[in-house]
Amino acid sequence: MAVAAVGLFLLSYQWGSQYKHGAGKPPAVSGVSIRPPQPLPDFALNNGRGIAFGRADLVERWSLLGFAPVDSARGHRSIARMVEVYNRLADQPDLRRQLHLILVTEDSVPRLAADFEQLSPAISVLSGEPAELDSLRTALGAGPQPSGPDSAQDLPPLFLIDPDARLAVLFPSPQPAAAVAADVAALARWTASRAPD
Repeated sequence: MAVAAVGLFLLSYQWGSQYKHGAGKPPAVSGVSIRPPQPLPDFALNNGRGIAFGRADLVERWSLLGFAPVDSARGHRSIARMVEVYNRLADQPDLRRQLHLILVTEDSVPRLAADFEQLSPAISVLSGEPAELDSLRTALGAGPQPSGPDSAQDLPPLFLIDPDARLAVLFPSPQPAAAVAADVAALARWTASRAPD
């Protein structure tokens, strides 16, 4: 009887520890999980107000990032998609405060970028020198901007950057916003469960 009690205690302790600190493996996601997450190099871009933005600005936040021209239907639809993900997390205010929506654009249109940034403090529109943009694209494994006629339906993929400024998940173009939001929420919960007390 005593052996059974000790066994039950150990089993309960192990389950409780995994529940509190998370199992070793991250949750399954519908996006393309990057394992291990890939650290991003430093970079130097500017937001719509001309304020410098680099790798350090990604730390301690979740960031959803996409590449598209800010003055195009593709860019507008990319921002709309990220905002839809953000809105689907309305029942998780703490996560929404941590989530940063970033559009990286090759065309510097400060006034338009600032207009988008005024929609929400979660939004940043970044631009910079071509070499900096290419370096960030390469680090994320993003292909070149699509050529041909601009289409709002032709969406670029989204990249989820974790609070350690590492690429964690790639969301392909067809991935619905609801699935992206569910993945972000699951990873944020898992990460929080593993944080030291």
